[in-house]
Amino acid sequence: MRFFEDLDDALPFCKALSSNIRIQILKLLNQEKELNLNELATRIGITNGAMTSHIRILEEAGIINTRTVVAKHGVQKLCSLRMEKYVIHIGHIGRKYNQNSFSVEIPPGQYVDYEVTPTCGIATTERIIGVYDMPVYFSDIEHFQAQIVWFTTGFVEYEIPNYLPEQAVLKEILFQAELGSEAAAYNNDYKSDIHFYINGMFIGTWQSPGDFGGVKGFYNPDWWAPSMNQYGTLMEFSINKEGTFFEGKKYSDFTIDQLNICPGSRIRLRLAVPEGLPNSRGLTIYGRGFGNYNSGMIIRIDYETNSKRGDS
Repeated sequence: MRFFEDLDDALPFCKALSSNIRIQILKLLNQEKELNLNELATRIGITNGAMTSHIRILEEAGIINTRTVVAKHGVQKLCSLRMEKYVIHIGHIGRKYNQNSFSVEIPPGQYVDYEVTPTCGIATTERIIGVYDMPVYFSDIEHFQAQIVWFTTGFVEYEIPNYLPEQAVLKEILFQAELGSEAAAYNNDYKSDIHFYINGMFIGTWQSPGDFGGVKGFYNPDWWAPSMNQYGTLMEFSINKEGTFFEGKKYSDFTIDQLNICPGSRIRLRLAVPEGLPNSRGLTIYGRGFGNYNSGMIIRIDYETNSKRGDS
């Protein structure tokens, strides 16, 4: 699945779909999996030259893949769908929703504390930091630049900037991130329970369905090996005065007031996979330049001011 952060990001994709012929091409590729240019042109009823133009637009938009092979009758270009699911977010992830709100994007490598076990590793969009499966490299000075982090058990903890103005009262904390499990290589059916804590208080558990691979993550750098995990699942939790919610469904009666966060308070967010539990199958955190969403972890904080409270 590819995720577009906003409508501007999706514009080339939408333009590529603004043609009945290109829609027919996609339907045929979805049905047949792979066809060459001549087959596509014949079945749709257009010239090879016209088909080449349509294929170029779809390829530039990242909707299809093409590969050149040598056949009995010469060289031919084979076309296939790059992926079958796309999501367009109308508003940018993490964008302010009202005046009394702020949001931050935290790269996966910007943790302030950790304790992890192999398999594990961290990487920037340019290279692996250190070597695989050696937790000591989580302390490397470059870890702040990492855009992907993975480990089997343990935790990573992040400091969330607290921009609450004086006299503000916290209303809601929302968290969004692309997360996955962690298997050797990858395993699409590999459930892992991810535990979340804020300031040491347990918030809840979300189950990652797998450590997905086999299809290249849309934003992964070219050097990222196809045998590695490729993308995760976009998950969300929120805490407000009504309780705690995962994926929009109420998880518990734990409310924002129980966190006792006020202006000047520290806010620590921990993502953990405890040892010894049935689904302790690791965690992968995807950031910019990896996976399908091209975003770090987003934390949005909504609050109300005394003046607003007095008017209500």
